[in-house]
Amino acid sequence: MAREQGGAVEKENRPGFWRSSLNPWTVRTKNNPERVAFVLHRVTGFIILAFLLAHILETDSPVWSQIVYHVNGWAFWNHIMGIESGLAFRIGEFIVAGAVLFHAPNGIRLLLTEFFGVGVGRPGDPKPPYVPFTFTAAQRQWLYAVFVVWIVLWIIAGVIIFT
Repeated sequence: MAREQGGAVEKENRPGFWRSSLNPWTVRTKNNPERVAFVLHRVTGFIILAFLLAHILETDSPVWSQIVYHVNGWAFWNHIMGIESGLAFRIGEFIVAGAVLFHAPNGIRLLLTEFFGVGVGRPGDPKPPYVPFTFTAAQRQWLYAVFVVWIVLWIIAGVIIFT
């Protein structure tokens, strides 16, 4: 039986199907750690990309500062290093460390499950309410392991960065 919700027809056993199909970022995360990992993987990927671009600009600053500002490149480099030793940049390093420490193990998990099918298991017959078999397979335990490893390593990174 289908019901109408906000102009769209929803199926009883798949609430939010059309909304989530059109925009996967709006999927509710209740009892769905895979969705949390999906969003975190994209956000951490963006943080890592932004850091890499900033790092390229920083390491190349002795060259481009001579061209743009007509100053001694190494003096400009030392000025940037002085700015980066502040607390705000340490907090930024902590955020980047957290992004890398989540993105790497979750990427390995995704590589194993999505490309090689390790830990996914065999699909079963869909019976309403449909619960994908992957929610009970080994890959979900790997996801919880990724979360635990991430939190532990991020705490260690925080101790190293702030002490």
